Amino acid sequence: MEQILNGYQPRAVFEYFEQLCRIPHGSYNEAAAADFLCAFAREHGLAYRRDAMHNVLIRKAASAGYEHAPVVMLQGHTDMVCVKRADKEHDFLRDPLTLIVEDGWIRADGTTLGGDDGIAVAMMLAILDDDSLAHPELECLFTVQEEVGLGGAGGFDYSDIRAKLLFNLDSEEDGVCTVSCAGGVRADMHRPVTYESIDAMTAEICVRGLKGGHSGAEIHMPRGNAHRIIGHILAAVQAIAPIRIVSLAGGTMDNAIPRDCTAVIAYHAGCADAVQKALDTLCAEQMSVLSRDDRAEGKITASYDSGTVRAMTADDTKAILGILNLTPNGIVTMCEDMPELVESSCNMGILRTEEDAVTVGFLARASVEIRKEEIRTKLAQCAALFGAGISYSGEYPGWAYDRDSVSTKRYVTVYERLWGKTPRVEAIHAGLECGLMKHAVPGLDPISIGPDMRDIHTPEERIEIDSIRRVYETVCAMLAEK
Repeated sequence: MEQILNGYQPRAVFEYFEQLCRIPHGSYNEAAAADFLCAFAREHGLAYRRDAMHNVLIRKAASAGYEHAPVVMLQGHTDMVCVKRADKEHDFLRDPLTLIVEDGWIRADGTTLGGDDGIAVAMMLAILDDDSLAHPELECLFTVQEEVGLGGAGGFDYSDIRAKLLFNLDSEEDGVCTVSCAGGVRADMHRPVTYESIDAMTAEICVRGLKGGHSGAEIHMPRGNAHRIIGHILAAVQAIAPIRIVSLAGGTMDNAIPRDCTAVIAYHAGCADAVQKALDTLCAEQMSVLSRDDRAEGKITASYDSGTVRAMTADDTKAILGILNLTPNGIVTMCEDMPELVESSCNMGILRTEEDAVTVGFLARASVEIRKEEIRTKLAQCAALFGAGISYSGEYPGWAYDRDSVSTKRYVTVYERLWGKTPRVEAIHAGLECGLMKHAVPGLDPISIGPDMRDIHTPEERIEIDSIRRVYETVCAMLAEK
């Protein structure tokens, strides 16, 4: 197979990244990636353990002169978000990613790249592979299910972990050190529905190709939520003529702002002209208020047909429209002490029509615990108001800022020495595994860093080649500090 990344430095980082890209490794499908990691450990004579979830821990003894230095954990996750363009044929369970190098960036052909967090995996393997590096004892932890609720980090057994410093390699901007993150909780709302067979006119409303993005890191950006847009359109049509929902489908992950959504509705033939006129107008109006990024490839269209369909009852339709339009979505509160930081948010990420219910998946995030509880209360009240059940899963703690962090001071010192400028130290609204690990290992001192990535969790995801080198060299120098 052709080596797309051949010739780039550090050579080992790019080789291991390309090898990982040939292995399907979406969330819940990390077994083959774990096989790859365990084979690496055996080949290099390194101690390792693998658990039933397919988390893998690989240890390497300290180099000469570093035997008494604090143990360092390097950490990243093996799973990736699997999103593709609507016109792209790709099976994430079987097909390797097709890599493209363009203008100094690596991307995939029509799919997510998995640089989040495959590049961390590659960096850790390159460090473990290089016996010339100076470093303390290393514990390299490769976790799973990060993108679906930090499941691997939450389920890992930390009882034998000796690390005092944690360098998480799951951030997306070179020259930035993340020192605090939000906690989160997933919520699934289930609204039972009843169907009736009716002869009717039908309309299919499609929202396609919005920018989307990460529901934590990019929730503050002017990007439309495809589910919310569909909700607005259908509610406006409902005010003109009685409609019945036939089906709803959109979103792939609750931590990704949904790019696409499709709704099919039914209505009486006598309302056909009014409904079609309203829909054509509403689709155009919604397009006009999209952000520049969303308009670049976004489309909002309606097409029409007729026939016998199974449609929800009128009462069920009204309830579903209430959920789509009135549940919290987007920014909920901003941080008073750091005005540019989102304090709490909620993302309506998944929308599914099932045989006897509609399911809506949310991800609530907050850096302050009480704000997370406030969102839970709002979701629960909306569920009760519209006759839905609600369940919660994947809750994880946030990670508070430590002004005395040794890891932070080491990163800033090394970065200034290597690159001649002071890095940014910041908190983020996205969730990181650091919070769970700090909670599980008393005294653990984490930071999170990483190379420049753009548009993660979308088919436009890309990672800058030069920043990979800079981050790798920075991590190696941090390990060499005593």
